[in-house]
Amino acid sequence: MLRLMVLACVLLPLRAEIVDRIAITAGQQVITELQLDEELRVAAFLNRQPVVRDRAARRAAADRLIEQLLIKREMELSHYPLPPPEGVDTYVEQVRAALSSTEDFGEALRRYGLTEAILREHLEMQLTTLEFIEFRFRPDLGVSPAEIEAYYQQDLSRRQAEHPGAKPPTLAEARESIRQTLAERRTDEALDAWLKGSRNQVAIVYLDKSLE
Repeated sequence: MLRLMVLACVLLPLRAEIVDRIAITAGQQVITELQLDEELRVAAFLNRQPVVRDRAARRAAADRLIEQLLIKREMELSHYPLPPPEGVDTYVEQVRAALSSTEDFGEALRRYGLTEAILREHLEMQLTTLEFIEFRFRPDLGVSPAEIEAYYQQDLSRRQAEHPGAKPPTLAEARESIRQTLAERRTDEALDAWLKGSRNQVAIVYLDKSLE
């Protein structure tokens, strides 16, 4: 799910031992210029894309980090547990296997100015965030058969218009996929509404004026 993946991509913990210029304050929490640049590099590494540092990319990264700070605050208030080390190990190995299939993993890290420790830190927070969003914002009520059928009919019309003559999947074949799509849509909507409310409750100041 795109929204979840965008939100879970990188959640950066504060590095108190590093003296760095503050870019943004969100209540009592801060985002530094180093964190912002590291977020750009890790995200580019995971997506296998060049690092882009223009204003649009930095502003988008800043928005993600603000949202991630809000989620982290909620996790701490609710005492949400971190995933076990073995779960993080599995996640890291999955990323390593995917990236190492086409190029040297260590060389790829060096090219983005990263280390395995930094990557693991980001992946641990990414996994934690994904699990928390699934737990906190996924609706308890299931998707009704009527909603599934309505979505199927709408999607069927689109398929027939785009691919006339092609045989579409039956409702039975598409049911589970549609159910997941609608559940993910509800999760995204609930998350967006919560983030909007949380942003309104926290004073956000851009000390780096280029991010406004």
